[in-house]
Amino acid sequence: MPSEATPTSVHELIDLMDDCGARKRRVELGGQFSKRVMGGEIGATDVILSVRELNRVIEYEPKDLTISVEAGLPYQTLTETLAAQGQMLPIDPPYSNHATVGGVIATNSSGPRRRRYGTPRDMVIGMSMVTIGGKLVQSGGMVVKNVTGLDIAKLMIGSYGTLTAIASVNFKVFPRPEVERTFLFGSSELAKILALRRDLVEGYLQPVAMDILNSEATHRLGIEVPSAYVMLVQISGNEASAGRYEREYQKLAASRKAEEFIPIATSQSQAVWNAVQNMSYSLLSSEPRMAVLRVSTTPSRLAEVFRLANDIAHETPVLTRAGAAVSYLFCASVKAAKDGLDMAVKSKLSAVIEAAPVGEKTMLDQWHKPKNGIDVMRRLKHRFDPDYLLNRGRLFNQI
Repeated sequence: MPSEATPTSVHELIDLMDDCGARKRRVELGGQFSKRVMGGEIGATDVILSVRELNRVIEYEPKDLTISVEAGLPYQTLTETLAAQGQMLPIDPPYSNHATVGGVIATNSSGPRRRRYGTPRDMVIGMSMVTIGGKLVQSGGMVVKNVTGLDIAKLMIGSYGTLTAIASVNFKVFPRPEVERTFLFGSSELAKILALRRDLVEGYLQPVAMDILNSEATHRLGIEVPSAYVMLVQISGNEASAGRYEREYQKLAASRKAEEFIPIATSQSQAVWNAVQNMSYSLLSSEPRMAVLRVSTTPSRLAEVFRLANDIAHETPVLTRAGAAVSYLFCASVKAAKDGLDMAVKSKLSAVIEAAPVGEKTMLDQWHKPKNGIDVMRRLKHRFDPDYLLNRGRLFNQI
């Protein structure tokens, strides 16, 4: 049985990582371990190391729009801390009610508002991390425009904890908008929804978020509409601009002959986006055999993604970040996800099995990777963790 370690300070984390490196002890690193279904399967482990007790707000400068927090701080606590000052960090990660800041960064998680604000890579301005040999490394700082030297922190974002233990993260944050509104476009034809998407992207009234869902997805989220396809659109600004958005979007829906245009009440809007943001968590919690296939493509090929979902199974829920052309296909089983991955690769679509049940991923080829890319990643792994002790296999069973 692996031992458990929960450091309460960065110094304790340094000592633990130093000891594990010296004794060649294999480490499973995490915070609340809320996303074990994501990424690859971790093999035999000697130590389960959680940073959840590293949960302080280190420095917060509301006037400078910057904050520094320890990696174990619950993401929900960070959200509430910022909200009290009328500010926000619009990463919108799945598992947001359970995740730690370090977990969000290590998995490069993002959500609906990535179209407007980007991903964690666009919001992290600094980081401190501890190597498996117990060395504390710092990158960046508390200045938004910090470009001195190599930004090592960017390597840690999306590394799934395979390179170092993230100790703290510095973010640039944003003022909360005065008004947010949500609109629903619905149609029985995917082509109409995709045409509306193109109109919105090319128009002068730009949305903050735009997600497309098929009927299987809306049904799972409890959004009861007759349309086979729905696009949820979020806008922000002031009262006057919100009214203009609604008028223009209503005209646009009519011009594209969309069957539905529904302004969602402000009181319900946040609940809708929370459900969309945490769709992976809610579905994988209620259907533990399910696996998530993530497909990234160009906007012009989004129709192919929905056809791929139908080829996997007619009841496959699909959620598409329409601005970024990143789609999540919720497959009924690992086999269905693997079949979908093979079909995606054959069609030259970039895809990865992002999440699957623990215990079913060890021998699964989750990621059809380019040779040069995996070689670079292995060289980085060797540089930071030459004995492959830290979260081995977590990066889609490859690193």
